[in-house]
Amino acid sequence: MSVSFFIDDINNVGSISVAQALHIGQYYSQYVVESDDEEYEEFLKEKLSSFECILLGIEKKSARGFELSYNITKKCYMVRILALSSDDDYLAAFDYIKKLCSFLGSYEIITDNNEKYTIDNIQSYHFEDNIRHDLAVVYTNLLKSGNDDAYFEFKGIYRSVTLNTDFLENVIINAENVVEKFSNFVTGLQYINAYSAKQKFYEDKEGTIFGSYTITATVPTILPFTPCIDYENQEIVREEEVRKWIINLVVINGSPEDMSSYENIGQVDYNEFIKRLPKEKYGFIDAKNILVQPLYNEELKQILNG
Repeated sequence: MSVSFFIDDINNVGSISVAQALHIGQYYSQYVVESDDEEYEEFLKEKLSSFECILLGIEKKSARGFELSYNITKKCYMVRILALSSDDDYLAAFDYIKKLCSFLGSYEIITDNNEKYTIDNIQSYHFEDNIRHDLAVVYTNLLKSGNDDAYFEFKGIYRSVTLNTDFLENVIINAENVVEKFSNFVTGLQYINAYSAKQKFYEDKEGTIFGSYTITATVPTILPFTPCIDYENQEIVREEEVRKWIINLVVINGSPEDMSSYENIGQVDYNEFIKRLPKEKYGFIDAKNILVQPLYNEELKQILNG
């Protein structure tokens, strides 16, 4: 379950800008607009009240981050920590709350359950119970579904995380320290140095829709073991409309810096690609996705030719 912490704007500071929010945090990052986006500078000038919320966190530590918002009507700031957050997500949020309180000159913090804290004891909040509760709820609901293929997916700051009953049993809930195990897992997943392949959809002359991924020589790549439509694409195409999944194989003939060096040598049926992929070349990173170690030109050609 998510939990929200409210700080009253007792000195009528009003809604600060995104830039001020980052300045207060000092070493915090925002995960809304990329720094190289042409609208980035304008985004920094915007007031928090212009958005439903912004997502903040600490690079290399945060798994899901936390939401920061300002309610004009109630004249209060809200820090919301998402369900299935890591221990460091909670600790980062508490640290930011303390900094924000100092800036506002307001030292009382109230949760959505009407629990009261101050900057001196906010870190005593029982967040470990929340993490265990969240995992238990997901596990119970997956069991109740009666579907062995059922899974639960949620977003991290960089990539989604997928859980199923087998993964929870074998990796998380039977660990000696469940909170530490889960936190290390979900955080580590965000910072894997690999490309997360994007799915695309095409329609041929006969009106058949097929989904595709691409894997490029020398690039460590995260792929689904069994492809299905990503959550963000479910309004674009329905699962039953996709007749086939393929993967494009791209080799590099020359310098990786030269785009003309890249050559698409062909396509392979997705399931056939997985069958032909050497077992030592991949491993599961969660219940759904695999990390494929760098494949080189000859290896991709062997996969193409079967």
